[in-house]
Amino acid sequence: MPNNRFEHRKGLLILSIAFILTAATLAGVAAAHYVMGGSRIGEVLSLAVLASIPFASYLLYKNMIFPYYRRLEDANLELHLRQEELLDIKDDLFIKFLGVYDVNYAANSPRLFKSRMKDVADITARVMEADRCHIFLYDKKKDELVLEAANKDVGEDAEELRIPLGEGIEGWVGRRLDPVMLKDMKNDPRFKDISGLGLDRYTSVYCLPLFVYSNGALVGAMEVLYGKPRSFTDEEINFFTTLSGIISTTIQNEQMQVELRKMNLELEQWVAEKTEELRASEERYRTLVENACESIFVLAGNGDVIFANEQAARLTGYAKYDLIHKNLFELFVEPEHPRGILAEVAQGRQSLRHGDLRRVDGAIVPVEVSAVGLSLMGKRFVQSVVRDMSSRTRLEKLLDEKEREIATLKSQSR
Repeated sequence: MPNNRFEHRKGLLILSIAFILTAATLAGVAAAHYVMGGSRIGEVLSLAVLASIPFASYLLYKNMIFPYYRRLEDANLELHLRQEELLDIKDDLFIKFLGVYDVNYAANSPRLFKSRMKDVADITARVMEADRCHIFLYDKKKDELVLEAANKDVGEDAEELRIPLGEGIEGWVGRRLDPVMLKDMKNDPRFKDISGLGLDRYTSVYCLPLFVYSNGALVGAMEVLYGKPRSFTDEEINFFTTLSGIISTTIQNEQMQVELRKMNLELEQWVAEKTEELRASEERYRTLVENACESIFVLAGNGDVIFANEQAARLTGYAKYDLIHKNLFELFVEPEHPRGILAEVAQGRQSLRHGDLRRVDGAIVPVEVSAVGLSLMGKRFVQSVVRDMSSRTRLEKLLDEKEREIATLKSQSR
């Protein structure tokens, strides 16, 4: 509507100027005509019309042209003021953008987490023009907010400051997950002067919850404080909200990394303990096997000897190093015995067989072989115990001979 009125006045002004110019032209032509015709009355009338034209022009200027240009100057001034306002907004947005960049860089720098949060508090206080900035972390186990960082040094009493969730403005924000903007916070019923923070020295507060939008998990709270009453612009609200999202993600990532480092440490300790147990178990097994009175072999699935104790080396006549490079089939006279042993163990059964073992010097030794499956380091092996049956065989032969002699003597006595 104002634009239509402006256009109407502009059109009226143009028509008035055209009318005056036309009247002046016609009056001049008429005056020239009457002068050339010798008409005294026409001449006077024409001169009177010409004399009235300046007066009409003055009235036109005063009533239409001057107000029009005055309004034009006012519009130019208003436009200039709006341009300056837009430039101020642009500068403020640029400062907020740099603040977001600085906060993002500080929050994700390789420094210690507490130092990073201190940098974030400093930058936030500077960009928000706040007297104080506090960052709290949420302790889920105790359901409390713990002061993590501030843009100014706090006393020793406030270094481990804790606010139960639900108490004070900070606790209310953490419980409800809603932001709070107060121009006069001390008159608010939720206000509570936390010992160590000195909140009674401030008037205005803007407090935001720090939580992860993806799962709604609370990770902390953040606030800026002002000594004088303060209202917050849309740009400041958007900036502070953006910061809360960046810091929430940073805190969650840090907590996940701490938990991951804890799990890795526990895993390393568990592996170290199990490795020590395995080493001790292997040491006990090796000691037991090395000092055993029987020959003990540890075989691969195909019969290759991968371990043999000293008694096994004495039984076969091979050195331990040479014996480890042998196969069970090479040690027995009949290959069916090792083949049957390995087949039975592969089926998960215990094998017990008798056979003849060939020593390195070619001597034949009767043996009894007992074999079972063995699992070491996730791999399957065969543990075989070989007993020298030579003495038993000799005793059995001697016993048979004595029984025959007794039978002969009994038959002769009859």
